[in-house]
Amino acid sequence: MNLLNKPANAYTIGISGSIKIGILAFVGIVFALGFSWFFREFLLTGEWTKMLWSGLSSIGFLVVFTLQTFFMRSNTHFAVAFFLQSLALISFFFALSVPIMTLFVVVYGGLLSASYSGRKMLDNMLTIDFWSISKLVVPKGIIAITLLASVFIPLHLQAHRDSIPVSSATFDKVLASSSSFIKYFYKDFDTSKTVDELARTATEQQLSEKFPQVNALKPREKTLLINEAMKGLYEQLFNYTGVQINPKDPVAVAAYGVLQEKYFALRDEVKLWIFIIFGAVIFISIASIMMPLRILVALIAFFVYEVMIALGFARVVIESRSKETFVL
Repeated sequence: MNLLNKPANAYTIGISGSIKIGILAFVGIVFALGFSWFFREFLLTGEWTKMLWSGLSSIGFLVVFTLQTFFMRSNTHFAVAFFLQSLALISFFFALSVPIMTLFVVVYGGLLSASYSGRKMLDNMLTIDFWSISKLVVPKGIIAITLLASVFIPLHLQAHRDSIPVSSATFDKVLASSSSFIKYFYKDFDTSKTVDELARTATEQQLSEKFPQVNALKPREKTLLINEAMKGLYEQLFNYTGVQINPKDPVAVAAYGVLQEKYFALRDEVKLWIFIIFGAVIFISIASIMMPLRILVALIAFFVYEVMIALGFARVVIESRSKETFVL
């Protein structure tokens, strides 16, 4: 069905075309809201499944963002859709503050600029080249999402600076996953053991290695010697950490307690710089895998693009200057 008032004019669409544009924009808003909500939930709860859903939502948004570059031809539709989607991206972090408002303007301008560059290339092409346009548009969209994540993190941490940014459950998982590496240096390391159990084992091994005659002592004498040596070990731990450790606590609990004490002892200015550095590391980390992300988004977008064309969402016509264009 020809949705143009005039076949040669790709910039004028009828009611059906406007509805299709509205649906496409709405889907983009839904994905943007999903990214914002799941990312906030991840920061609040530390659940990595929330981070996964946030990442999937961001990929969905980038796919729709890429498709809008091809199918949105009206400047008004173009500007309104990206305004609402940019607002949705920051919706669950929204506040009338300078950082958030600046971030909104930067993201909105970045998305407009990226898609405008793609539209300009599309207008100057004699035939539609999906891959060339996606190669121009998708990276800028990824940078916008990455910028959001890298700014949301320090803003959230700064707002909740009175609580340690790493939950106990997350810390336990990180420590458990590091156990195999730690065991290269201390084979008896076990996060389920208490500090006293680990300290006793380590002390006994050190005494046996340095003083082999210790093994010839009576059990009671050996125990007394180990206990005295452990007192010195605990004093060294206290001098090193500045935190009084309960020997009866599991290793993970004791380590988390030390981390909490150290964190709460930091000044707010130091915490802010830590948050900013953390956000910068996130930005660099995501930007470093730009290529595979771009390819993934482009592949998904191309598949959806082909399905939409096959289902009649739009069709390609030849203009008088022998140029391919979309008709909605």
